[in-house]
Amino acid sequence: MRRVFTLTLAAVLVVSLSGCLGTLVHSPARKSKHYSTTRAHLLGAPTQIDAHACANGLAETVTYAPLWGVAVGILTIGIIVPMTTNYSCVPAPTS
Repeated sequence: MRRVFTLTLAAVLVVSLSGCLGTLVHSPARKSKHYSTTRAHLLGAPTQIDAHACANGLAETVTYAPLWGVAVGILTIGIIVPMTTNYSCVPAPTS
């Protein structure tokens, strides 16, 4: 019985901690204003940002789990994972 519990726990940990911990999307555009937000995501929910302040588009987006977020993810078996998203806007065109 103990072996079954150990194998089940190991399988749950492997499945819950095997996700992507960070992404980077970079465009060739220059960067201007920089914004950052940290949100808790439940069961692999997608990361969404509100980039209404970026009227000319996004220059760069970086999403990652901070070290303390990884610890929270391990303690909750991957149910809650705080993710930080940093993004930069494209500056207004100059004439």
